[in-house]
Amino acid sequence: MDFKSFRRLLPPVLLLPLLLLPGAARAGVREGLALCGELLIPSLFPISVLSGCLVRMGEQPGLGPGIRRVLGLSEAAALPLLLGLLGGFPLGAQLLSEQYARGRLSRQEAIHLSPLCNQAGPGFLLGAAASVLGSPRLGLALLLIQLLSLLLTGLFLGFPGMAASPPAPPSGEGPSFFAVLPQSIGASAKGMLGLTGSVCFFAGLRACLETPLPLGLFSPGVRGAVSGFLELSGGVALLKDCPTEQALPLAAALCAWGGLCVHLQAAEAFSRAGLPMGCYLRGKLLQGLNAGLLGLLTASLRQGLPWTRLCLRAAPLLLLLFFSFYKKRHWKSTASVL
Repeated sequence: MDFKSFRRLLPPVLLLPLLLLPGAARAGVREGLALCGELLIPSLFPISVLSGCLVRMGEQPGLGPGIRRVLGLSEAAALPLLLGLLGGFPLGAQLLSEQYARGRLSRQEAIHLSPLCNQAGPGFLLGAAASVLGSPRLGLALLLIQLLSLLLTGLFLGFPGMAASPPAPPSGEGPSFFAVLPQSIGASAKGMLGLTGSVCFFAGLRACLETPLPLGLFSPGVRGAVSGFLELSGGVALLKDCPTEQALPLAAALCAWGGLCVHLQAAEAFSRAGLPMGCYLRGKLLQGLNAGLLGLLTASLRQGLPWTRLCLRAAPLLLLLFFSFYKKRHWKSTASVL
């Protein structure tokens, strides 16, 4: 079976459990609605409105030199990157699409930035994820792991000539705050509607897939990893029964990956701007691997393992770090020769 036939077969295959188990589907959708109404929309909607106003007004945070020096990105990339980190999924993807559509980012730079700007917010990492792990310190560790894994992924995914001059911003003074506020509210409300639909769909699908399976045969870590691959919050919640040395690397990897539910929301934003999803998905997989290795190393340090075992667990991460800086240095030398 080729990939095209598989894509045609996928919708009816997914529809079958929804038809056979309508009760589980309803319960999952109700759970998704509760999650959106109690946590996601209240935390995302205000910052989404204000960040949309900044994009429409043409304002940029003063982080251009640092962004350009570390990740090889222009000043216009600072807004989706910073607010994507602060606001959480899928705010960064939406801002990136708007910046690119307005001509403030080159296509190459927007593709490079796509997996970096879509991140879990501090509220989720320090709140929901930390409560599952049972310690606010581990929530802070998750936040630091996400930042380090983002930096590693950005260095590894860099492109030759990425430090070239970005496109010139539009000339003239931008519109006022009150002129763009209604547009930003409308666009953010539409985005929240799409967010709610995606979360409810994957919550219902996950509930239908979990119902007929003998989940007791699998460990909480396996159930959390499989569920989190589809939808992040439900997968992380299942890790509460895992020991910390297993829960921390799994939670770090899942939070960096984001889940198919998040990627569906990002795909909707990127498709409007005409940006591809290939680099985005590869980048999120790589960041999930980075975060999982960092989480494993952090858990090993907390356990006080012998240095030999610590070095063995740190070896893949050190190798990835070496290749990341090697590629960055190689691309810089190539760009200077050209």
